[in-house]
Amino acid sequence: MDLIKNNKVILTLIVLLGFVLRFLSLKNPISCYEEGIFSLSAFSFHFDFFQALKTNCYAPLYYYYQKLWVLVFKNPFFAVLVPSLASIVTMYYAGKNYQTKNSSTLIGLSCALITAISSYLIYFGIIDKTYSLVFLLSALVLLYSIKTFEAPSKNHFTLLSIFSILLILSHTIGFIFVLFNVFGLIAFKIKKKKEQVDPFMVVAAGLVLCLPLIPFLLKMFAHPTFISKWWSPFNWGNIFFLLTDFFSGVLKNIVSAPVSFYNQLIRDDNINFGFLLFAILPSAVCLYLIIKSNLESKRIDKYLLAVTTASILTILISAIAQKIPFLSKYYIELYPILILMVSKAWAQLSSKNLKTALATIYIFMTLFFIIAARILNFSLLG
Repeated sequence: MDLIKNNKVILTLIVLLGFVLRFLSLKNPISCYEEGIFSLSAFSFHFDFFQALKTNCYAPLYYYYQKLWVLVFKNPFFAVLVPSLASIVTMYYAGKNYQTKNSSTLIGLSCALITAISSYLIYFGIIDKTYSLVFLLSALVLLYSIKTFEAPSKNHFTLLSIFSILLILSHTIGFIFVLFNVFGLIAFKIKKKKEQVDPFMVVAAGLVLCLPLIPFLLKMFAHPTFISKWWSPFNWGNIFFLLTDFFSGVLKNIVSAPVSFYNQLIRDDNINFGFLLFAILPSAVCLYLIIKSNLESKRIDKYLLAVTTASILTILISAIAQKIPFLSKYYIELYPILILMVSKAWAQLSSKNLKTALATIYIFMTLFFIIAARILNFSLLG
């Protein structure tokens, strides 16, 4: 594509699009659903601030980061807006550093666009929760994991280590992803082979990577109140809501998912066409691309799939055991990898017509819902 030659210009336009969508969403308080927009009272300075860190469930960097921004700029909005926009650029470079013939730039631009228009990321880019920082750090971990895998160096490993530590300090369960990522990177890099790896072996590798977390899981089982889950009991529909939260404009599982996924699609014995079009259709497009990405993949993809599998299974098992809520925000560390999988599979499609059709469906359904339902406050879900 000739447009790819102007990739920096396109990236700038994508970042501007991301800013506009976040700014317009901020103007409509309904966009924040059950979590309120910024409240300066939450950032009042007390002498018991450090004592509160010991008793709260959030990771310490979560508080220090917000306090610093409010102290300097007097407005917490920038604390989430800056990492939210920086994530767009970071995901561009993560995709661009994925080494493949003639499509690295296109993968990067696709990663940036999905990040910019993601309803899930826009939501966290306008509320007083620093999940936008967690996503940025996760994207940086992915970027330097790719760099370390493809071209190992002291600088790449050092930066990977720094961002991994910051990720652990910014998210309560961030260590799960970091641990699997480190073990996966070592395991798949040490025995790098040219031949393809059996997908079943990848799943098996993911299960093996779960072994280091056995002590953590045993602790959760032994202590029922280790992580509270009273506000969001687990149901199997949460798994489907996770996919629609990630890859559509419809958010259902941020705070507490509906009891039934089926009842969102079928209401009063009638198909809910709003949910079908704006939640399931774009998610189905991305699910198809994720599957395709892992059927025809390189060793680095097997490594990313193993890390993703291990992390998902760990949180899923904990949720089934009613030890932790199964909410989409607890999977935010995996979102950069899933975006990369979607972008990589789409960029490498041989059929231009299919490529255009899938991109049009996803972009139109996502943007239309965000603008109509979240910015203009129209009801589209029936």
